[in-house]
Amino acid sequence: MYEYSCLDCTHQFEQLRPMNAADQNIVCPFCQSTHVQRRLSLFATHSRGEAATTSTTSTSGGGCSCSACSCGPRS
Repeated sequence: MYEYSCLDCTHQFEQLRPMNAADQNIVCPFCQSTHVQRRLSLFATHSRGEAATTSTTSTSGGGCSCSACSCGPRS
């Protein structure tokens, strides 16, 4: 499932596509424009009863690993 945003009408929508077709041409279902951009998707996970929102891309330079953040072992 990928999220897209139409650059002409600003409509945001989701589309189920194979990974190898994620960036191939897609049409906005609202205005039929092909001027569409894939958005950064976020998903929610649960850890120890707490909800956390995590990006699908990794962080670098200043990000933290699980051992240094809240998802690592607690002291």
